[in-house]
Amino acid sequence: MTAFAEIFHGDRILEIRMQSNEKNTFDFESFVLFEQILKKHAENENLRVLLFTSAQTQFFSNGIEPTLMYGKTEADVRKSVEQLLNTAQTYFHFPVPTIAVINGHCMAAGAVFALFSDYRYMVDKGGRIGFSEAIVGLNFPSIPTMVLQDLVGVRTARDLLFAGKQLKGPEAKEIGLVDELFTAENLYGEAMKFAESLAKLTYNSSRGMKTALREPYRAKMQSLFSVDADLFTKVILSSDGQEGFLSLIEKRRPKFST
Repeated sequence: MTAFAEIFHGDRILEIRMQSNEKNTFDFESFVLFEQILKKHAENENLRVLLFTSAQTQFFSNGIEPTLMYGKTEADVRKSVEQLLNTAQTYFHFPVPTIAVINGHCMAAGAVFALFSDYRYMVDKGGRIGFSEAIVGLNFPSIPTMVLQDLVGVRTARDLLFAGKQLKGPEAKEIGLVDELFTAENLYGEAMKFAESLAKLTYNSSRGMKTALREPYRAKMQSLFSVDADLFTKVILSSDGQEGFLSLIEKRRPKFST
Protein backbone atom coordinates (compact mmCIF):
# COMPACT_ATOMS: atom_id res chain seq x y z
CA MET A 1 0.00 0.00 0.00
CA THR A 2 1.33 3.41 -0.97
CA ALA A 3 1.79 6.06 1.74
CA PHE A 4 -0.70 8.38 0.02
CA ALA A 5 -3.99 7.73 -1.74
CA GLU A 6 -4.95 10.16 -4.52
CA ILE A 7 -8.74 10.52 -4.75
CA PHE A 8 -10.60 12.81 -7.13
CA HIS A 9 -14.06 14.13 -6.33
CA GLY A 10 -15.21 15.25 -9.74
CA ASP A 11 -12.44 16.93 -11.70
CA ARG A 12 -11.91 19.97 -9.46
CA ILE A 13 -11.32 18.52 -5.99
CA LEU A 14 -8.31 16.33 -5.18
CA GLU A 15 -8.00 14.52 -1.86
CA ILE A 16 -4.56 13.29 -0.80
CA ARG A 17 -5.07 10.84 2.04
CA MET A 18 -2.04 9.91 4.13
CA GLN A 19 -1.85 6.24 5.13
CA SER A 20 1.84 5.65 5.84
CA ASN A 21 1.45 3.79 9.15
CA GLU A 22 -0.65 3.83 12.32
CA LYS A 23 0.72 7.24 13.38
CA ASN A 24 1.12 8.63 9.85
CA THR A 25 4.78 9.48 10.36
CA PHE A 26 6.99 10.64 7.50
CA ASP A 27 10.04 8.64 6.47
CA PHE A 28 12.34 9.73 3.66
CA GLU A 29 10.40 7.89 0.97
CA SER A 30 7.07 9.41 2.03
CA PHE A 31 8.54 12.94 1.93
CA VAL A 32 9.78 12.24 -1.60
CA LEU A 33 6.49 10.67 -2.71
CA PHE A 34 4.39 13.50 -1.29
CA GLU A 35 6.47 16.08 -3.14
CA GLN A 36 6.20 14.08 -6.38
CA ILE A 37 2.41 13.84 -6.04
CA LEU A 38 2.10 17.57 -5.37
CA LYS A 39 4.26 18.51 -8.37
CA LYS A 40 2.29 16.18 -10.63
CA HIS A 41 -1.11 17.60 -9.69
CA ALA A 42 0.09 21.22 -9.70
CA GLU A 43 0.00 21.00 -13.50
CA ASN A 44 -3.69 20.01 -13.58
CA GLU A 45 -5.57 23.04 -14.94
CA ASN A 46 -8.96 21.61 -13.87
CA LEU A 47 -7.95 21.46 -10.21
CA ARG A 48 -9.39 24.09 -7.86
CA VAL A 49 -8.84 22.74 -4.32
CA LEU A 50 -6.79 20.14 -2.44
CA LEU A 51 -7.94 18.27 0.66
CA PHE A 52 -5.13 16.81 2.80
CA THR A 53 -6.63 14.05 4.95
CA SER A 54 -5.64 11.05 7.04
CA ALA A 55 -6.73 7.44 6.76
CA GLN A 56 -6.11 7.05 10.50
CA THR A 57 -8.55 8.08 13.20
CA GLN A 58 -6.19 8.75 16.11
CA PHE A 59 -3.45 10.57 14.19
CA PHE A 60 -3.54 13.11 11.39
CA SER A 61 0.27 12.95 11.42
CA ASN A 62 2.75 12.48 14.23
CA GLY A 63 5.56 14.10 12.25
CA ILE A 64 8.95 12.62 11.40
CA GLU A 65 9.50 8.90 11.82
CA PRO A 66 12.14 8.97 14.61
CA THR A 67 14.22 6.17 13.08
CA LEU A 68 14.83 8.47 10.09
CA MET A 69 17.06 10.72 12.21
CA TYR A 70 18.51 8.43 14.89
CA GLY A 71 21.96 6.90 14.46
CA LYS A 72 22.41 8.21 10.94
CA THR A 73 25.40 9.88 9.29
CA GLU A 74 25.58 13.63 8.82
CA ALA A 75 25.08 13.16 5.07
CA ASP A 76 21.93 11.10 5.61
CA VAL A 77 20.48 13.52 8.15
CA ARG A 78 21.14 16.51 5.91
CA LYS A 79 19.56 14.73 2.95
CA SER A 80 16.44 14.00 5.02
CA VAL A 81 16.26 17.53 6.43
CA GLU A 82 16.58 19.11 2.99
CA GLN A 83 13.89 16.79 1.62
CA LEU A 84 11.56 17.69 4.50
CA LEU A 85 12.07 21.40 3.85
CA ASN A 86 11.61 21.02 0.10
CA THR A 87 8.43 18.97 0.47
CA ALA A 88 6.95 21.43 2.98
CA GLN A 89 7.67 24.40 0.71
CA THR A 90 6.22 22.58 -2.31
CA TYR A 91 3.04 22.07 -0.29
CA PHE A 92 3.05 25.69 0.94
CA HIS A 93 3.22 26.98 -2.65
CA PHE A 94 0.77 24.44 -4.11
CA PRO A 95 -1.10 26.57 -6.67
CA VAL A 96 -4.69 26.09 -5.44
CA PRO A 97 -6.28 26.38 -1.96
CA THR A 98 -5.45 23.56 0.46
CA ILE A 99 -7.54 22.30 3.37
CA ALA A 100 -6.04 20.18 6.16
CA VAL A 101 -8.66 17.89 7.69
CA ILE A 102 -7.17 17.26 11.13
CA ASN A 103 -9.03 14.24 12.50
CA GLY A 104 -6.54 13.29 15.23
CA HIS A 105 -3.22 14.22 16.81
CA CYS A 106 -1.16 16.57 14.64
CA MET A 107 2.40 17.06 15.86
CA ALA A 108 5.77 18.49 14.85
CA ALA A 109 6.30 18.08 11.08
CA GLY A 110 2.67 17.00 10.77
CA ALA A 111 1.64 20.28 12.35
CA VAL A 112 3.89 22.13 9.89
CA PHE A 113 1.95 20.67 6.96
CA ALA A 114 -1.28 21.71 8.67
CA LEU A 115 0.17 25.18 9.27
CA PHE A 116 1.19 25.41 5.62
CA SER A 117 -2.40 24.69 4.52
CA ASP A 118 -4.69 27.57 3.60
CA TYR A 119 -7.46 26.24 5.86
CA ARG A 120 -7.46 23.94 8.87
CA TYR A 121 -10.57 22.02 9.91
CA MET A 122 -10.07 20.05 13.13
CA VAL A 123 -11.93 17.51 15.22
CA ASP A 124 -13.39 19.11 18.35
CA LYS A 125 -12.39 16.28 20.69
CA GLY A 126 -9.76 13.57 20.78
CA GLY A 127 -7.00 15.38 18.91
CA ARG A 128 -4.21 17.79 19.75
CA ILE A 129 -2.04 20.01 17.58
CA GLY A 130 1.36 21.39 18.48
CA PHE A 131 4.99 21.98 17.68
CA SER A 132 6.64 19.65 20.17
CA GLU A 133 10.26 19.99 19.04
CA ALA A 134 11.45 21.64 22.28
CA ILE A 135 10.18 18.68 24.30
CA VAL A 136 12.58 16.34 22.49
CA GLY A 137 15.54 18.74 22.48
CA LEU A 138 15.23 20.09 18.95
CA ASN A 139 15.02 23.56 17.45
CA PHE A 140 12.31 24.72 15.04
CA PRO A 141 13.09 25.98 11.53
CA SER A 142 12.70 29.70 10.90
CA ILE A 143 10.55 29.23 7.77
CA PRO A 144 7.52 27.72 9.55
CA THR A 145 8.20 30.05 12.49
CA MET A 146 7.67 33.01 10.16
CA VAL A 147 4.36 31.57 8.93
CA LEU A 148 3.25 30.71 12.48
CA GLN A 149 3.99 34.24 13.71
CA ASP A 150 1.96 35.72 10.88
CA LEU A 151 -0.95 33.42 11.69
CA VAL A 152 -1.20 33.64 15.50
CA GLY A 153 1.08 36.57 16.42
CA VAL A 154 4.66 36.77 17.64
CA ARG A 155 3.91 36.35 21.36
CA THR A 156 1.64 33.36 20.90
CA ALA A 157 4.09 31.72 18.49
CA ARG A 158 6.87 32.28 21.02
CA ASP A 159 4.91 30.59 23.78
CA LEU A 160 3.89 27.65 21.58
CA LEU A 161 7.46 26.95 20.48
CA PHE A 162 9.27 27.35 23.80
CA ALA A 163 6.68 25.30 25.70
CA GLY A 164 6.08 22.73 22.97
CA LYS A 165 2.45 22.90 24.05
CA GLN A 166 0.00 20.50 22.45
CA LEU A 167 -3.36 22.22 22.06
CA LYS A 168 -6.82 20.74 22.12
CA GLY A 169 -9.15 21.82 19.33
CA PRO A 170 -10.92 24.64 21.23
CA GLU A 171 -7.56 26.08 22.37
CA ALA A 172 -6.21 25.96 18.82
CA LYS A 173 -9.28 27.70 17.43
CA GLU A 174 -9.17 30.38 20.13
CA ILE A 175 -5.70 31.52 19.03
CA GLY A 176 -6.48 31.19 15.32
CA LEU A 177 -4.31 28.15 14.64
CA VAL A 178 -7.30 26.28 13.22
CA ASP A 179 -10.31 27.72 11.43
CA GLU A 180 -13.21 25.44 12.35
CA LEU A 181 -14.02 22.60 14.75
CA PHE A 182 -16.44 19.75 14.09
CA THR A 183 -17.33 16.43 15.64
CA ALA A 184 -15.52 13.37 14.36
CA GLU A 185 -18.69 12.34 12.56
CA ASN A 186 -19.14 15.68 10.78
CA LEU A 187 -15.55 16.79 10.17
CA TYR A 188 -14.95 15.22 6.76
CA GLY A 189 -18.38 16.14 5.43
CA GLU A 190 -18.03 19.77 6.47
CA ALA A 191 -14.57 19.99 4.96
CA MET A 192 -15.87 18.51 1.72
CA LYS A 193 -18.78 20.95 1.70
CA PHE A 194 -16.32 23.83 1.98
CA ALA A 195 -14.10 22.29 -0.70
CA GLU A 196 -17.10 22.17 -3.02
CA SER A 197 -17.66 25.89 -2.50
CA LEU A 198 -14.02 26.64 -3.33
CA ALA A 199 -14.26 24.37 -6.36
CA LYS A 200 -16.64 26.89 -7.95
CA LEU A 201 -13.79 29.38 -8.33
CA THR A 202 -12.49 30.09 -11.80
CA TYR A 203 -9.01 28.98 -12.80
CA ASN A 204 -7.70 32.55 -12.52
CA SER A 205 -9.32 33.24 -9.15
CA SER A 206 -8.24 29.96 -7.57
CA ARG A 207 -4.63 30.27 -8.64
CA GLY A 208 -4.40 34.03 -8.61
CA MET A 209 -5.56 34.42 -5.01
CA LYS A 210 -3.22 31.64 -3.90
CA THR A 211 -0.30 33.33 -5.64
CA ALA A 212 -1.14 36.66 -3.99
CA LEU A 213 -1.19 35.02 -0.56
CA ARG A 214 1.97 32.94 -0.96
CA GLU A 215 4.33 34.76 -3.31
CA PRO A 216 5.44 37.36 -0.68
CA TYR A 217 7.03 34.46 1.24
CA ARG A 218 8.97 32.91 -1.63
CA ALA A 219 12.14 35.01 -1.56
CA LYS A 220 12.32 34.86 2.25
CA MET A 221 11.95 31.09 2.21
CA GLN A 222 14.67 30.71 -0.38
CA SER A 223 17.04 32.91 1.60
CA LEU A 224 16.41 30.98 4.83
CA PHE A 225 16.64 27.46 3.38
CA SER A 226 20.37 26.94 3.96
CA VAL A 227 20.24 28.46 7.44
CA ASP A 228 17.40 26.17 8.44
CA ALA A 229 19.00 23.08 6.89
CA ASP A 230 22.37 23.73 8.52
CA LEU A 231 21.04 24.39 12.01
CA PHE A 232 18.39 21.66 12.04
CA THR A 233 20.96 19.11 10.86
CA LYS A 234 23.42 20.23 13.54
CA VAL A 235 20.82 20.03 16.31
CA ILE A 236 19.55 16.60 15.23
CA LEU A 237 23.12 15.25 15.29
CA SER A 238 23.83 16.71 18.73
CA SER A 239 23.77 14.41 21.77
CA ASP A 240 20.50 15.94 22.95
CA GLY A 241 18.94 15.71 19.51
CA GLN A 242 19.83 12.04 19.25
CA GLU A 243 18.53 11.42 22.77
CA GLY A 244 15.28 13.11 21.82
CA PHE A 245 14.73 10.80 18.85
CA LEU A 246 15.83 7.75 20.87
CA SER A 247 13.30 8.65 23.56
CA LEU A 248 10.57 8.67 20.91
CA ILE A 249 11.68 5.26 19.65
CA GLU A 250 11.76 3.86 23.19
CA LYS A 251 8.56 5.71 24.20
CA ARG A 252 10.02 7.39 27.30
CA ARG A 253 10.96 10.83 28.56
CA PRO A 254 14.29 12.12 27.22
CA LYS A 255 17.32 12.50 29.50
CA PHE A 256 19.29 15.42 28.16
CA SER A 257 22.99 16.05 28.89
CA THR A 258 23.00 19.86 28.51
